Amino acid sequence: MYHQDWLMRQIESITRYVFSLILGKGSELTSDVHLESPRPTEADTGKLAFRLAALMREERLCEAEDLLFFAVEAEEPEALTTGLRFYNDLNLLSDETLERCNFPRDEIRSGLVWLCEAYGIDLSLFEE
Repeated sequence: MYHQDWLMRQIESITRYVFSLILGKGSELTSDVHLESPRPTEADTGKLAFRLAALMREERLCEAEDLLFFAVEAEEPEALTTGLRFYNDLNLLSDETLERCNFPRDEIRSGLVWLCEAYGIDLSLFEE
């Protein structure tokens, strides 16, 4: 239990730190990966955040993360900020949901670290 709490705090700290680093102090880390079912517009269906949210609603978390990896590799402009929000939202899921989706909390942290490294963001401040 302690390890899970530590991981959750670590993930939250990293996402908030990087988000404020790239968007400036005072920027609020709000989700654009909505888990409720918003009424999508035609323009939304191509957006990375919309596609990630759809996969998250279906509890296809591994596929959602793969989609994010492809977006980063394809240098999609919104990949970094959407990725930060994605990992923040994953971190808010219950342990039961993550277990059911075969997506351990350690993987959230690993993916977040990979995302930051892909953009050259130094996370040595958060080393274990």
